[in-house]
Amino acid sequence: MQVLPRLTIHPTITREAGVTGACYALKGNLPARWRRGQVFTVDGSIRTRDGGLSRMAVPYEPLAPGPQGRLFTVDATDCVSGVSRSRPDLDRPGPDDFTFDQGCDETHCRNVYFTAMATYEAFRSALGRPVAWAFWRQDHHPPLRLMPFGQNALNACYDRDAGAVSFGYSPAGPDSDHADRRLLRFTALSSDVTAHEVTHALIDGLRPDYDMPVNPDVFAFHEAMADIVALLSRFARPSYLSHLLAGSGMDFLRGASLVSLAPELGRLVRRSGLRTLDIAWTEAGEGSEGLPRYDEAPDAPHDRGGLLSSAIFEAFLHALDRRIGPLMALAAPSGSAVGRYLQDQVQRIAVRTAGHFLSICIRALDYCPPAAILFADYLRALITADRLLAPQDDCGYREELIQAFRRRGIYPQGIDVPSESALAWGPPEVPVHPIPGLALSQLRYHVSPAFPLSASEIRRQASALALAIDDDPRLAHQLGLRAAVKGAEGLSAPQVTSIRPTLRVGPGGFVDFSIIAEITQTCDIATGQGVMRHKGGATLILDATGTPTMIVSQRIDNPYRQEAEADHLHKALARGQMMLDRGRLVPEPGHRRAICAG
Repeated sequence: MQVLPRLTIHPTITREAGVTGACYALKGNLPARWRRGQVFTVDGSIRTRDGGLSRMAVPYEPLAPGPQGRLFTVDATDCVSGVSRSRPDLDRPGPDDFTFDQGCDETHCRNVYFTAMATYEAFRSALGRPVAWAFWRQDHHPPLRLMPFGQNALNACYDRDAGAVSFGYSPAGPDSDHADRRLLRFTALSSDVTAHEVTHALIDGLRPDYDMPVNPDVFAFHEAMADIVALLSRFARPSYLSHLLAGSGMDFLRGASLVSLAPELGRLVRRSGLRTLDIAWTEAGEGSEGLPRYDEAPDAPHDRGGLLSSAIFEAFLHALDRRIGPLMALAAPSGSAVGRYLQDQVQRIAVRTAGHFLSICIRALDYCPPAAILFADYLRALITADRLLAPQDDCGYREELIQAFRRRGIYPQGIDVPSESALAWGPPEVPVHPIPGLALSQLRYHVSPAFPLSASEIRRQASALALAIDDDPRLAHQLGLRAAVKGAEGLSAPQVTSIRPTLRVGPGGFVDFSIIAEITQTCDIATGQGVMRHKGGATLILDATGTPTMIVSQRIDNPYRQEAEADHLHKALARGQMMLDRGRLVPEPGHRRAICAG
């Protein structure tokens, strides 16, 4: 019997220590203080008198002019002139006499900062811990730079190497049939675009291995998640539902604008948003000849990602429709006292439902495999995440998700009946015991278990996990770790790549403490056009006693995965998405930015 190499600790594991000093102060699972300001409800396509601006609150942190904080810093340097266009001081004393105006450079800075902070807080609240940026290293934790004038193009993109999100501006261009083609448009003024790009950065911080397109779902998943976060986040802005209700009344769930991302920018090049989700019972989907299917989906990330985001948003709309249906049936004439009351109740329910779905979608990231992802993996993660904190599914969210995914042919291979019990990840199939040193009572932390005390404490936790796996071959085998892989060379020792204590609160007040750990292993597989780096491993979930309760395994010696990844990488090489570097297949450097450009 071959002996498994002893586990090691990944060099970047201590980047998580940066969240203790960078994150804003918390009181329980809420920010201790709030900062109030304005953002565009969606973008400039909605007039101010129709709800184009929304006052909102984001977590408070001390800011230098820019604004510059520990999580985000706004760099208003103009890409053309090289001169900073604005440095607003959000902590200036006295009344806030700032005017929110598209022609004011401060507006661009404030819009990206407030929207980015709101997006970060949505992730932190859902996950039960702050998120570390993927470009952080031990003792080096710079903020993510937001550059509202960062490129001379109607585009926006996240760049891990630069640690920045760059927003562009440009004239509408000759393809536009709207307005004066010479007028400039700014992607920084779209709250949809800002939430979309910051979500890319957050997912990269949580799942940095998802930057390798080993199957067509990987980059498509990035785009789908970024779109769904942007669309669901709209409901947290007070003016959004008021605008929808004013335009469509109680029939707002069928409106095309509900499922269109960044409508102002999209109308410059097409009839609707930059992307419009394909949901048949909305106005945007009327006349379609049935829903697209997963087995027929194109490889292009935006098109393929639309399949996943449409499934999630359709489940949300169906769940919301079911909850507000009785109120809509009672709807009184608009303007009456009863009518205003019913609209107010509809808004409250819609905001809560959108918040629940957004939290489910974000929490599911903790239950995804570590190396790569398929849409079916994410469905399993969604069901698992929600069952943990809402066991009864009183509102039918999981039922709607399963139906929406099934209607598009998205479900795991080997599952004959896509039910909750079949889709949820199960407990380990081998006997497990508490891992010494990883019980909640043994952790050393600052303020909360979600804030590690130091980099050395993170290494201590990772070492305790590595020793336990080394001492239990059955657990190592279930994690998908191997001593040898047929047809592969350069098999690495398994590595603990992350270990993150998390403290989450469910919609019913249920509090869960877990440790989310990732253990991975890599090997080289020779293909006809170069060497492919193949990765496997598992996401391991531990409870408050340090006992493994769930394993999301991704075996490195799965021949189906190896063959499918090699085939896809060859296609990606032909399309210019991959390149050869000294005989090894690696992502083409500019491809990630090109995806954001669409």
